[in-house]
Amino acid sequence: MTKRNLASAVLIVGMGLTSCQSTSSTHSPKIYHAQPSGIGSQSSRSAPDTRVARATSPRYIPPASPKFTTPAEPSRYIPMQSQPIVLPGEKLIVSKTKPPSYSKKVNGTEWVSLERWGKLHKGWYGRIQKGNHTIHRLVVSGMRFDMLPKRRLITCQGMQIWMGFGPEMIGGNLFVHNLDIKKHLAPLAAGMPGLGRIAVIDAGHGKDNQGTRSVYNKAYEKDYVLDWALRLKPLLERKGWRVFLTRTGDKSISLTERVKFADKVKASLFISLHLNAASRPVRGLETYCIAPVGMPSHFTRGNPDPVSSKLPNNPWDAASFQLAARVHNQVLLKCRMTDRGVRRVRFMSVIKGQKRPAILVEGGYLSNPTEAQKIDQKAYRQKLAEGIAAAL
Repeated sequence: MTKRNLASAVLIVGMGLTSCQSTSSTHSPKIYHAQPSGIGSQSSRSAPDTRVARATSPRYIPPASPKFTTPAEPSRYIPMQSQPIVLPGEKLIVSKTKPPSYSKKVNGTEWVSLERWGKLHKGWYGRIQKGNHTIHRLVVSGMRFDMLPKRRLITCQGMQIWMGFGPEMIGGNLFVHNLDIKKHLAPLAAGMPGLGRIAVIDAGHGKDNQGTRSVYNKAYEKDYVLDWALRLKPLLERKGWRVFLTRTGDKSISLTERVKFADKVKASLFISLHLNAASRPVRGLETYCIAPVGMPSHFTRGNPDPVSSKLPNNPWDAASFQLAARVHNQVLLKCRMTDRGVRRVRFMSVIKGQKRPAILVEGGYLSNPTEAQKIDQKAYRQKLAEGIAAAL
């Protein structure tokens, strides 16, 4: 090792930075303990501490509460001309098909040409050969979308997004369902809107509702997500957010109470924190927001899926999706997790009743031995918190 490299290594160790792959663990989650003061109480402030692993919030003057109205359509923006993107190992296919019309109706449903919609927004569209697949790529406003016919799962900048409908080939050209254009592609291309500065962070479960249990050490989801929330709060406060927690201790709170609490504090956004469980091979990050009217849920867990019903959160469809995608992306970057995508559902009561941008983050699988061991590490839970903070 050179002297320069040795100095860099010493600097990193001295800063106390720990990767998500840290090997330190215990047989029970080490969590922060705030003074329990009832639902929504802000934890007591302590002296500023710049260490990442024990972050506490500095004193600040909370901003004025914003006034809430049903959000209007996003303002029009002037996109910049996008340039072609062909990555290593890919080949651009020269298309000989006739330019498509902007949209077509099939059985009363409007489908929009991906190529024509992209060009309308100064985007670049091309067909890419990668292995045995022909990928349809759109680059618009700096965002790269890749999709395949009949597949609901697309990628945006390499991040997985579950659309409502699989794209269709019509007359040799790719068409996307009009709802997916309005509720997925357009919001991502438009960029993140202003979100206000009051956040409610919801640590899922609590008390007798313990959530799932770790296969690594039998610790409960309720304890891990509370620790996650307590770590996230000071990180957001440092960025000027006024932060409320739905619980600061092991307390039972109904889903309805969590929604009402966000109304009471006039929250600008709502983020619910959870951990997942499934068969052992499954692992990774999932981020949820509510399905728009007319769009089927990604899955229902046996619950009804009233596609035509309007839910309280539906006026915030675009903002919730933008928030979900941004948080999902940043957590992936921080923790290098398996990407299981941003998903739309209708059965999650804690977010469907919200009158503000609202998402639910499943930060990993306690049923997966490897991931459960990571979640048990303080440094990893800190990274989960830092990922969300980086998105806001």
